[in-house]
Amino acid sequence: MLVTKDKTAMRKMGQAMMATMPLQLKVQVMFKMLLAGNDDNKRRKIMEEVKQRRRFTVPRGQIEWYPTIDHRKCQSCKVCLKFCPKGVFEEDGQDNITVSRPYECVMLCSGCEIKCPHSAISFPDRKDFYRYVCYV
Repeated sequence: MLVTKDKTAMRKMGQAMMATMPLQLKVQVMFKMLLAGNDDNKRRKIMEEVKQRRRFTVPRGQIEWYPTIDHRKCQSCKVCLKFCPKGVFEEDGQDNITVSRPYECVMLCSGCEIKCPHSAISFPDRKDFYRYVCYV
């Protein structure tokens, strides 16, 4: 089950990146992904290369893209804490998980939302945020 969720998270991040790309870059990325086949390491490397080309149209601190935790659903299982490589989440000392560094959240990533087994994490609607991302 975790493998499926990892692949789902990776697919969702890829779709978010593709939605804001110019057509020529989309074609290049899709071609590389086809050549990579089912090799997740190659696919991750391609996504990382694309991320290096991403720019924001305004400073990141002005873009309110970050997770919200529904504490009625959260069981403090720490899946989000372990999953997020940017350290967006932390424990508050009372075994509650909080969003402590919201602007460290990767723009348009919602992998933690997918990973959360209790559906306690949510994000704003993506379509409102595409205008803040461009690729060079």
